[in-house]
Amino acid sequence: MTRIRCAVLGALLLACVPAFGADLTVRIDARDVARRHLQTHETLAVKPGQLVLVYPKWIPAEHAPAGPLDSIIGFEIAANGQKLAWKRDPYEMYAITVTVPAGVNRLDITLDSGLPADGGGFSSSPGSTARLAILRWNEFLMLPKGRDAATIPSIGSVLIPAGWTATCSLDSHPGEGGALEFESVSLAQLIDSPVQAGQFIRRVDLPGSEPHPDIHHSISIAADTAEATDVPPDFAANYGKLAAEAGSVFASRHYRHYVWLLSLSDHIAHFGEEHHESSDDRLSETILKDDDGRKVLAGLLGHEYVHSWNGKFRRPQGLLSPDYLKPMDGSLLWVYEGMTEFWGDVLPTRAGLIKPEDYRDLIAENAGHYDISSGPNWRPLADTAVEAQVLYDSPRAWSSARRGVDFYEASVFLWLDVDAQLRAHSGGKATLDDFTHRFYSGTDGKPEVKPYVENDLYTTLAAIAPADWRGIIRKHLDVADNTALLEGLKHTGWQLSYSAEKNIYVEIASKIRKRTRLEWSIGLNLDEKGVISDVIEGRAAALAGAAPEMTLVAVNGKKFTPELLEAAIVAAQASHKPIELLVENDDYYRTLSVAYFDGPRFPHLTRVEGTPDTLSEVLKSHVH
Repeated sequence: MTRIRCAVLGALLLACVPAFGADLTVRIDARDVARRHLQTHETLAVKPGQLVLVYPKWIPAEHAPAGPLDSIIGFEIAANGQKLAWKRDPYEMYAITVTVPAGVNRLDITLDSGLPADGGGFSSSPGSTARLAILRWNEFLMLPKGRDAATIPSIGSVLIPAGWTATCSLDSHPGEGGALEFESVSLAQLIDSPVQAGQFIRRVDLPGSEPHPDIHHSISIAADTAEATDVPPDFAANYGKLAAEAGSVFASRHYRHYVWLLSLSDHIAHFGEEHHESSDDRLSETILKDDDGRKVLAGLLGHEYVHSWNGKFRRPQGLLSPDYLKPMDGSLLWVYEGMTEFWGDVLPTRAGLIKPEDYRDLIAENAGHYDISSGPNWRPLADTAVEAQVLYDSPRAWSSARRGVDFYEASVFLWLDVDAQLRAHSGGKATLDDFTHRFYSGTDGKPEVKPYVENDLYTTLAAIAPADWRGIIRKHLDVADNTALLEGLKHTGWQLSYSAEKNIYVEIASKIRKRTRLEWSIGLNLDEKGVISDVIEGRAAALAGAAPEMTLVAVNGKKFTPELLEAAIVAAQASHKPIELLVENDDYYRTLSVAYFDGPRFPHLTRVEGTPDTLSEVLKSHVH
């Protein structure tokens, strides 16, 4: 009971590791990673008899059964040099059964892995090139079914190509055979500590940050070229401010040190994934070279950093899977991801990495998306969290009508509303900062997991300012329309409006993702090849017959370009003549007559006169 309570009810991850060595050792041989081929040798302490081993399936932070089982291209279990027969569970393919012979106390497990070159998401997506690799321990080991990973003392080591270096949040030292060996920790902490390796790695140390300047922060940048790791002169200082702003909000640092593992390449999947003392952040090779790219970077690094508190330290009870096989309950992802999305952009703005006016355009872009989408009219926000494991991989076609993982951006308006309501119910004395101070208080310098349930949120809020917090929040979550979202925005002193002026974040997203976004005018989104990725039901293009996956060939009789289509929207406003779109649909052509005459239209925020501007207060720096 003590050991289970230790892992599940908030004890330190490190405290669960006995001092007498490791039950599990895992050595990744990544010297052939340029061919995307790795071999792993694992030893595991066992007892004679039947044993069920599981490959990690439910990976923390992925919110889905996403362990890349199909990356295994070779597997062997042996005891005392003899191969053992094994059998896969036909109903749970992540589990295999083996009989441990009498007198055997340790198994040798060998895994060959073929890393993905394309497709997939998170664990199943490309994470290596000829010049760099992100090694995630969960992809290269197996553990006993039903045993809490936080109670398994483990040691990991890696072999990397000659001339490469490696970075990890764990302490390391040279090991046997030229391997880099890491400190003994629980298996849960090992899996929570990915390794970044590469030929070109630049480490950027950040200035000390209050309230704990002795806790170190750094950014490790790996890229396919040395030039891509160059940073602007103020880079370290600005991200030092980000760490300081986070320390001010959360008032504790429950990690020994923190490192962003930033990998820049056009040949890996681009996303971020959180860990207790690090984050795995992946973007395009040139992201550091221009202002727009650095804004995207600030949002990503801010988001994953906030997760160290919100998601890794304080975690919904339903998202605990001690052996990585127990299914997770995503019902509280509007906190786990939604509040992280809120602070993940607010803190970079407070630190000066994002301008307040640009933040307002970001909020306007999101509000504008939900304002015109039909999905919120049938699916409540709460359901997007419950169905997260399906929605992450849903197709882009009909996304605005289906709703996707809206618990990210749509929940930002929930938390903006909570901040405004805290100010109103406390006479201006309390804000969302006060909630985070209380809810995320912990032990400095020591990783831990402190689970919570939904009612803990309402109890904490009520202790700050009495109100019907369940009613305020559940209105955002349970009602299938956008009323609460847009009203929550107005409570901050701002409201959604539209004009012909372009929105900076729409422009950034269009440039980086190579899309043409015209959903607020004719109601179309297109990719770089002119393929319609989505249509907005009820708007002009959809009414004319446009549908996802059609290819736009010509505009008013001339070969399609994004600039030509934008010009046609302007011209139609003056001429009042429909825009003629020639589209290809499954090898057949047709012309759509799009009757839209209102010109360019993009979302923005405007002040609600006579109301307090709480949004500007939210964005003000708290570190001086």
